[in-house]
Amino acid sequence: MLCKEENKDIKYVIMQHQDPDITGCYSTLESIMPYRDDRRVVTHWRTQTLLKHYMWKTPFYLIDKHNWKLKAGDRELEFIFTPYAHFPGAFCTLDKKTKTLFSSDIFGAISATFKFYADKSKEYFDGLFLFHKHYMPSKAILNYALEKIENAKPKLIAPQHGSIIKEDLIDYVISKLKKLECGLFLFESKESDIVLLNKTDTILKKFFEDALVNTNFEKILQNLFKYIKNELSSLEKILVIARFPRTQDSLIFKVDDKGVTKEICDSLKGLRDYDVFYLLEIQDQEVGRVYIYTGNALTLSQRKFLNMLFKKISYPLAISLKKNLDYLFLEKEKNELYEKATKDNLTQVYNRNYLWNYLKSKIEEYKHNPYPLSLAILDIDFFKKINDTYGHLVGDEALKELAQVLKESLPPSFVVARYGGEEFVIVMPFTDIEKAYEYMENIRKIIENRKFTSKNINITISAGIAQYKDGMSLQDFLFEADKKLYIAKKSGRNKVVK
Repeated sequence: MLCKEENKDIKYVIMQHQDPDITGCYSTLESIMPYRDDRRVVTHWRTQTLLKHYMWKTPFYLIDKHNWKLKAGDRELEFIFTPYAHFPGAFCTLDKKTKTLFSSDIFGAISATFKFYADKSKEYFDGLFLFHKHYMPSKAILNYALEKIENAKPKLIAPQHGSIIKEDLIDYVISKLKKLECGLFLFESKESDIVLLNKTDTILKKFFEDALVNTNFEKILQNLFKYIKNELSSLEKILVIARFPRTQDSLIFKVDDKGVTKEICDSLKGLRDYDVFYLLEIQDQEVGRVYIYTGNALTLSQRKFLNMLFKKISYPLAISLKKNLDYLFLEKEKNELYEKATKDNLTQVYNRNYLWNYLKSKIEEYKHNPYPLSLAILDIDFFKKINDTYGHLVGDEALKELAQVLKESLPPSFVVARYGGEEFVIVMPFTDIEKAYEYMENIRKIIENRKFTSKNINITISAGIAQYKDGMSLQDFLFEADKKLYIAKKSGRNKVVK
């Protein structure tokens, strides 16, 4: 005990937790210390709620009310909040000048022989582990505290019980403690419900953070796979299967170490060898199913862990899946409606209405930023004769095959549209009339040298090409190409005129 003269210099009494074994002595200490009106008991508000019942005369300095810092002479102390390690308001104290951490109960050790400095001996770590297993409520709580301490980068750790830890041993000790399963409930050899709850709680926090931040179901699913695999290393893949509304199609999400893939299929044959599956329901309506695949048979504890986890996340996962399904279904329907509205039913190239709107947009682009824009109108020569000779079904077959040739033989940036009857229009952005002529001449030769329809008939085409010029209207542009087509037909057909 300090002498009375020395006691008067004590300005701050730091109480890192409320353990009565430690704090109970302050009543005596206060009675023998000379009075100072600026003396303070430094602690956290949660600890103060218990310590105030001692009815000390010394006022409190609450670290949470003072930005977790305290200026003491030429030093600044910083306080690291480590709740429930092992008291609710527990904290550690860091001397910023020397980077010495006074770690309270964390890093405490129980051993038969005292060592001033910690080492890597089995005796030291046995005592370290024994202390933390009994005093720390859970692995999650201990790891939270250890991470906060790591971020502070101390150079020396002085625990309340046990040996001082030098800088070269700090990372090693922390890494060992992070792997420790702790809590009084671990007296049993098997994993208890509390241990499993601890694991699920860690995943739940991360899962709900993802669900709040991400609208992307695939990202949520990929992260969930990683979280589960951290606790279940044998996990190989997860399948999430859902059925599209009002259809027989199923949407399958597959997630594994490589990432997430999805596909639409009309059959679920071959779905077997899974370890466990869970229903995803909203108001008793099934939205989908989750299938878990592992490399090894699940232990009872692992199965219990998964059951506990999916009992908590099935509903929010179902909601996220339903949103994704609805969005994809609406997109699917929208695309199908768009296809119907813009495509020619027979040939499946664009229709006249789409062509009209597309040309308008290209002409507007040209007005703001001129670039070569060409257009071709082509016509099947003597198409009426094909219909008269073979019938309209064969004629339709010829039109469909011709449209396919055009799509396959031209760059994807070109737009092919059925203009009417046996006429097609090809819009060629960023293409001048000379290059357009080369494309169309190549098309003419391909068509001339192949057989069409089940009747193996020969077909030829005639085509007219125009390049857009300043001041042209849409009608002028089409009319210019149509004039060239007329010349091609009048001069013997099976020709391209520019």
